[in-house]
Amino acid sequence: MKREIRLDYLYEAARLGTMRAASEELAIATSSISRQIAALEKDLGVRLIESGRRKIKLTEAGEAACAHYREARAHEESFLSRLQELKSTRTGNVDLAVGEAFITNQFNDSLYQFMKNYPGMRVRVRMSGTNHTEALVHDDEVHFGLIFDVPRDQKVRARMSLQQPLRVIVHPAHELAGNSIVNLADLTHCNIALPDESFRIRQIVHVAEQEEGVHLKLKLIANSMTVLKDFALAAGGVTLLPEFIVLEDLLAGRLRAISTTNSVLNATKISLITRAGRQIPIGAYRLMQRIENHLKSSMAHLVALPIGSR
Repeated sequence: MKREIRLDYLYEAARLGTMRAASEELAIATSSISRQIAALEKDLGVRLIESGRRKIKLTEAGEAACAHYREARAHEESFLSRLQELKSTRTGNVDLAVGEAFITNQFNDSLYQFMKNYPGMRVRVRMSGTNHTEALVHDDEVHFGLIFDVPRDQKVRARMSLQQPLRVIVHPAHELAGNSIVNLADLTHCNIALPDESFRIRQIVHVAEQEEGVHLKLKLIANSMTVLKDFALAAGGVTLLPEFIVLEDLLAGRLRAISTTNSVLNATKISLITRAGRQIPIGAYRLMQRIENHLKSSMAHLVALPIGSR
């Protein structure tokens, strides 16, 4: 500890140029600073300050000593910051709102890994649609949310938005599976499944229908992404979903995702949202970062999919 204090005196004297200036900065007598630096030189067995100068000039050994001190102080600050961070995330609550579409195995893995790393944290996941999620974020009912859209509320900001077009999802044996791209008119004779009008996906498809003057006849209306996906897996069914929902099935070859010519379906995004200006607690921030990484990883997997898988 004595060496650390003496290094501090040397560093301040060198930084400020004189022992008197260091004395005023540290509120310690100039003679005391001089004695401690002399004691440090004796301890290290080397001159640290060139003699015969009005302003302090460090020797090469003195420069090395001050560089060591700066590095040690930076490491200590980093350690204390990390320690405080761990203390802050030891206990607490994290609240988030997401649509069912986001609840994939990869999402759950991210969630479970976070809880494993921070066992004292309690996580609450609210299942809600895009509009309700945005309202929950606006009212500070949750720390952050995931929506299939960009935020419309000026007090809610998108921390991250990723392009995620709606695709035509079919079984590999379906008659459309060999197409790389289709238009909505190609779907008019198909058995189609979609969620009801309260879901943003259905609202977007409706706008797309109006744009092309096409009316899709629905065989199945279901507010469950699992039911919609299973309908496509049954070989005869068609649904329109973002690819990340069915990523595992695409990678395994159980489903195909077909692009469309429709500009509305191709412009859709997913967003991670927070209230503008809100200070997110460190625990919630850490989970938010983990989910951001999960989403980016999912998008990277989609980009890497072979042409025949999409």
